[in-house]
Amino acid sequence: MITYQVLIVILMTHFLADFALQTHEQAMQKSTDNLKLTEHATTYSLVWLIMSYAILGVWWKCIIFALWTFLAHYYTDYYTSRWVKQLKEKKDYHNMFVMIGADQIAHYVQLIICYKLLT
Repeated sequence: MITYQVLIVILMTHFLADFALQTHEQAMQKSTDNLKLTEHATTYSLVWLIMSYAILGVWWKCIIFALWTFLAHYYTDYYTSRWVKQLKEKKDYHNMFVMIGADQIAHYVQLIICYKLLT
């Protein structure tokens, strides 16, 4: 079972890493520029490398968590950012936001599963 404290750390760290620390250039270009996507996924994963210690307490687990999170975040954003871009270009804003929501759910599911596998 996941505790409320762990869930709060996951929610807050994800918000910090995926939104607050993502640059404007990364947000606008990650759907077409794999270097910007890599920069975003790297920043995201480095934040998790540090913050995961609060929920895992063992550095080797934090390293595994960060590496797995890098791969999962990169590939999730690779596909969802491209779908969002296409929907935005078609002015299909409803489905664009549905895809953004699906992207967020995919990230949370990955984070929770990875945490559970390491604990």
